[in-house]
Amino acid sequence: MWRIPTDTPQTSTPNGRTKLQEVTPETPLDEIFQKWGEDGALVIKGLLTPGQVAEFTSEIEQVIENTRRGALLDHPLLQAFHGRRTKRAAGLANHSKVFRENLLENDLVHAICHRNYTTGGNAGDYWLSTGSTLFAGGPQDPQELHRDLNNYPPAVLLGPDFDDVQMNFLIALSPFREDNGATRVIPGSQKWPFDQRGNQEMTIPAIMDPGDCLLLSGKVVHGMGANTTTEERKALQLSICAGYLTPSEAHPSIVTLETAKKLSPRAQRFLGFRSQYPRGSPGLWTKDYTELALHLELDDLDGLMEYLRDLAKSHPVEDPVGKLF
Repeated sequence: MWRIPTDTPQTSTPNGRTKLQEVTPETPLDEIFQKWGEDGALVIKGLLTPGQVAEFTSEIEQVIENTRRGALLDHPLLQAFHGRRTKRAAGLANHSKVFRENLLENDLVHAICHRNYTTGGNAGDYWLSTGSTLFAGGPQDPQELHRDLNNYPPAVLLGPDFDDVQMNFLIALSPFREDNGATRVIPGSQKWPFDQRGNQEMTIPAIMDPGDCLLLSGKVVHGMGANTTTEERKALQLSICAGYLTPSEAHPSIVTLETAKKLSPRAQRFLGFRSQYPRGSPGLWTKDYTELALHLELDDLDGLMEYLRDLAKSHPVEDPVGKLF
């Protein structure tokens, strides 16, 4: 049984960090990963500019207006996780140029993912699990503390020493304060055994300005804080998973093919409009055991071969995709 015991004595403690470490988009990757590895979370200052935040918020205004608060199914467990006053709108690539050009195509996001999954991990490839809003109205109770990794039972069984197969870029679209529901994190909890859950008293808030990004390990214990105000705390999440795992959001059934055709091959693969190439695999998410982009007419055969050669350059040579092309 994969489920983690719930009756284990809780003995783990935070690492003593009282404020999350901060980096910028110009910070070297080595430093980003060093700080992220210490705490399981850090803040990237200014991942989006104020202008991009304002434009994105305007682009999705109608989408947000038409999105219900709380989970569609009024089940206590679903509502507790979703947030009874939280709006989660997805399919954002259909509605937002900023989402397409400044997030799906964000070089720092892909550099971090490539380091985590391709060159520094066992996955080889990665794709978007979900890209959705987290507009948390107040007043609202805190979210139950959790690890995002719990979506994937085999990864849970492998324990805290295995790869980060899931990570989350949580981008503030309004100020994140302690009183309006800033995400709360237990620094260092990504290193705990997974039967150690911690408690709210161990958490610290991720204080952010609009455009800042909270980079979360899938192993770190966290949750939305209590929103004790009457204002709405606005955020956007980009949750990433290894290419051999099922995303939370069924992007190819939600994002239109016309939208996908406007994107680069990198962004198309990110959204599931191209095949995945996990380490040790000649390809997943295919048509007739061939790259999906050919079936969707995103590439002809010559273009496909060029695409695969470029892709192979980013994979370790021992991978099948690196040997074949």
